[in-house]
Amino acid sequence: MAAEKLDKRHMELLKVVHELAANDPDGVADMDKAAQRLGMNTVGKEQDREEFVARARALEEAGYVEKAGSDLAASYGRLSVTEEGRKELKGS
Repeated sequence: MAAEKLDKRHMELLKVVHELAANDPDGVADMDKAAQRLGMNTVGKEQDREEFVARARALEEAGYVEKAGSDLAASYGRLSVTEEGRKELKGS
């Protein structure tokens, strides 16, 4: 998905991932914590999980986030914001 097709909810996720990662020693954000900040329940609700993963995937395709860590059984269990993502946040 091209960056211009990202909507407000995608940008909210990018901002939340950035804020959580900034407070993490490894510079990453846990999917569940990010989802909770957005009012989503990715553990108990499959629909929320699918929506979150779709948004995370769109941000990844735009080059704004990347998967982090070696345990990717949860698809997007941990995310970090790329330099391009930080530039986008500064510009918005």
